[in-house]
Amino acid sequence: MAEGVYVIEPVTTAAFTLRQADDDAKIECGFEPDLVAVAPEGDGLWGAMRLTEADGVVSVRFWVAPEQRGRKLGAAMLKAAAPPLFASGVRRIETRPPVREPAAIRAAMRAGFRPDSGVIRGGAYDGGDALGLGLLAGDGRGPAPRVLPDLAGGELTDGTVSLRPLRPDDFEAHLRHRTSPDVYSGAALPLPPSVGEVVEMCEWRAAVDWLLGRAALMVIDDGAGYRGTIGLYDVARLIGTAMIGYDLSADARGKGYATGAVRLICRWAFEEVGLDRVWAGTDVHNAASQAVLRRTGFRLEGVERGGLPSVDGTRRDTLVWATLSRT
Repeated sequence: MAEGVYVIEPVTTAAFTLRQADDDAKIECGFEPDLVAVAPEGDGLWGAMRLTEADGVVSVRFWVAPEQRGRKLGAAMLKAAAPPLFASGVRRIETRPPVREPAAIRAAMRAGFRPDSGVIRGGAYDGGDALGLGLLAGDGRGPAPRVLPDLAGGELTDGTVSLRPLRPDDFEAHLRHRTSPDVYSGAALPLPPSVGEVVEMCEWRAAVDWLLGRAALMVIDDGAGYRGTIGLYDVARLIGTAMIGYDLSADARGKGYATGAVRLICRWAFEEVGLDRVWAGTDVHNAASQAVLRRTGFRLEGVERGGLPSVDGTRRDTLVWATLSRT
């Protein structure tokens, strides 16, 4: 840190003491630490932080010892460091965890950091993409507000199908599914995704979009594994609306899975997210999808002329459907 301008006196919490790192400290954390979190009795190193200051803005990189992970120590360290930094004149504290490290992003948000800088290409310490998060003195001690909550228990289920977040280990199934012609032909742009796009979506994009409140992409699972996806998109919490989209593999159709999945996600959107209106668009010729929406309480509102693009450059009409929280 620049010339030791921000010298933090030791901060003792119920779980650890945060203090200046010894000059000769050798910690395998990937950076030279300015602060370390040690066990209350002082004989265990639990975490480390590096502070870099420029024009009243302090950038923080933090690390938690592997054996201490899962205890929300990262968030606690950030919370402990923030008050003395602000008291010393810092205007803003920010951190840029790699997008592929959702645990670090969650730790920062739990400490009150808000994702106000979006995805920063090449902004992570490892040269990859980062998510920029910032904290101001008036933001409080966290957690940062979130539009899309986590699923209680990790899933939504009706006993027949369950919905859970897309994960990195879904890559192979997601790639097979999304590159199947009978699936991507019903997409907004009827083209298969590239392998790189599927990797990105599974490894980090879906998780980051969820944390940012943009979209919640879920896998439809009937107990035998991945059968398709359903998502809540274009989430506009201020006006209380979002769109759903869903798809199933050919061998999973006709079993009521789509109907169950739509009911589950709409209930979550209304009761947990707090939305008032959920809408969907279907191709005018997609009778099966239209039947799912009718069964789940959606009403046909009209035709959106030229609502979707076609591969040949023309536009396709779509039907607009919606359901309300008090329908």
